[in-house]
Amino acid sequence: MNDRHDGCGSLFELRDILAVARQEEFEGKALEPSFVPAFGELVASLEGEAALTPAGVAVTRQRLVLSLANQLRVRQLVESGRVDPGGCGDDAVFVVGLPGSGLQRLQRLLSRHPGLNMPSLWEVARPSTDWLPWRCDPSLVDPFVYPLGERRPGGAAGPQPDPGAPCGDHLLLSYAFHALSAPMEYRVPGYTDWLDAQDATAAYTFHRSALAVILERVHGGRPVLVSEFHSLRLDGLLSVYPNARIIRVHRDPMESLANVAGTSAVRRRAWSLRVDPYAVKAEWARRLGRGLAGPEWYDASVGSRVLDIAYAELAERPLRTVRRICEFIDAPLPSGVEHRMLAEPLGDFSGDHIETVEVRLPDIFHDHREIYCRHWGVGMATT
Repeated sequence: MNDRHDGCGSLFELRDILAVARQEEFEGKALEPSFVPAFGELVASLEGEAALTPAGVAVTRQRLVLSLANQLRVRQLVESGRVDPGGCGDDAVFVVGLPGSGLQRLQRLLSRHPGLNMPSLWEVARPSTDWLPWRCDPSLVDPFVYPLGERRPGGAAGPQPDPGAPCGDHLLLSYAFHALSAPMEYRVPGYTDWLDAQDATAAYTFHRSALAVILERVHGGRPVLVSEFHSLRLDGLLSVYPNARIIRVHRDPMESLANVAGTSAVRRRAWSLRVDPYAVKAEWARRLGRGLAGPEWYDASVGSRVLDIAYAELAERPLRTVRRICEFIDAPLPSGVEHRMLAEPLGDFSGDHIETVEVRLPDIFHDHREIYCRHWGVGMATT
């Protein structure tokens, strides 16, 4: 462990992170960490580009420790034969859309379906740990979401996360240090560029193992996994989950960009000494433009397993949209569920103040936005 990829000589040395992660009880032979090059790229970018505050260093270290501990626990259960991910996930449903597409609305609706199994924040943050009462202190179980609630702009604490609430499964990839969501809270362009160039198959193979560990403890219902970040690596997801059903929500990328860039700027201020909202928006425009360039957005060969929905349809006719989805995934709505789905206001559930700034966007964003809007009939393509 003496090269750049081990994080040696840094604030986040792998040997130190590993020593703390191993303080949890492990059965049998201690495993060596996997995805070490990805760990090294992430650490190098956090140190050289993120301009972390002391609070940012502390919470990031806590996140790295939990990520590695979760990785080792999941691998231990799978490699010992106690959990078999082989058949797990064959019936999984993934709900995807560009970052900033507003999938939380659909997540809340589908989470009220008793026949669907949507992992909670607790299950995703602690995939191998026995369930604790939801009354437990969230700060003890969730170093990913909870700290943000304490560091809102102006010093006002935001709402604390509910450990039992449905949560995006992108965190499972972060335990393999393929954190597609990392640029939401950190300026790490070196890491994200490196990540975009990698084959995501191994990371999604680990994701499937982690999902198997969760489902081993929490039985019942068809797994439904909701994350906007999967849209950036649909190729890797489809290679590991070839039989999964995909729900794609389409929204004008310009609207998605405004949402994700504004939220990212707000969240980065929690951990960084320097945040330029103009640079954040330009950075996300490049990333969304690259994401839209993938052929999997348009490839007809996956058509029978993909249901495409316009965000406007979801916003204007939510119940009709849910009915379409349930028919597509063969999960009929039981009597009374429709009323329960619409009993509470849906909102956006972002919890963040969104900043809007005007900045010259790169050509890759404009070019692929035009193609995307014309193909799916959203945004400027409909005018």
